[in-house]
Amino acid sequence: MIDESAVRQVYARMWQRGESYPEAAEGAGLRGAEIDEARRRLGALGLLNPGAEIAVDAMTALSRMLTGGDELLGQLAEQRANSRLLTEHYLHLARGDSKAALVDFYPRSEVDTLRMRLRAVTERATEEVMGMHMPHTWEEARLAHSREEDIRAVRRGLRVRIMHAQSQLNLPVLRDHVQGMLAGGVEVRTTPFVPVRLIMVDRSIAVVEVVPGDIDGGALFIEGRALVASFGAMFDYCWMTASQPKDVPTATDSRELSEQQLAVLRLLAAGAKDDAIARALGVSTRTVTRVVGELTALLGAGSRFQAGVRAAKLGWT
Repeated sequence: MIDESAVRQVYARMWQRGESYPEAAEGAGLRGAEIDEARRRLGALGLLNPGAEIAVDAMTALSRMLTGGDELLGQLAEQRANSRLLTEHYLHLARGDSKAALVDFYPRSEVDTLRMRLRAVTERATEEVMGMHMPHTWEEARLAHSREEDIRAVRRGLRVRIMHAQSQLNLPVLRDHVQGMLAGGVEVRTTPFVPVRLIMVDRSIAVVEVVPGDIDGGALFIEGRALVASFGAMFDYCWMTASQPKDVPTATDSRELSEQQLAVLRLLAAGAKDDAIARALGVSTRTVTRVVGELTALLGAGSRFQAGVRAAKLGWT
């Protein structure tokens, strides 16, 4: 097994001298399997860009490790689906007539009945209300009604937290809605990816759509802390990694970027320096500096580091 000091030496050569991985590994005297092992170790730590094989800034690697979460989100979404299957098909076999958990299905045609039931539950809440919303075509009247209910809950002493997809902040109606929520004391955050449409009350009741992203598929009304716990864990993780609305640029569409801009942005978000980006893309350092300036202005960022962070939050990299 390769010594950790040798791995650190390779990284130090890459970061401090701007060497590529093969150059640094050779300079550090690695041979055979040691080269592959050091590459694997640096990759696992997020310190090696796998495509260009250049060093990634250690602070950037740490930030990505703490806030990336795509794999965990997938696991949590799978856990949610499995919980539904257990609830619908197995729980009654294991618990018999126990009333410790309750699950009711509401088809799309009964959404008004579901809303009335949820409203009644919310009015009896004593702790908190949490919600996460996938991209949707929003009606101003419906948003106003929802905003009024959430602000009323805050005034009753409840903590109300709501998450939206960042892309939705491009819609003036939703941006105004979010500002009104914040002014009323509701906590709002945004995230590039919302795994499922969900509302929870006091961590004991949850309303969740049966098929993520498909409103017409109906929803489940779940009552019981044991069953709702997994949804609470998913919400907490998404909330921890989400952004404040004020930190999200209004332009959240990367489709207008050129291939060169996207390539520079990915390497920039990985913490690469201009000369390393230039070598990886086969262009001049002057060209990279120009493109970085364009991206920084486009993202409304005050620095190249901030541009990389904002691009990552928007899902551009």
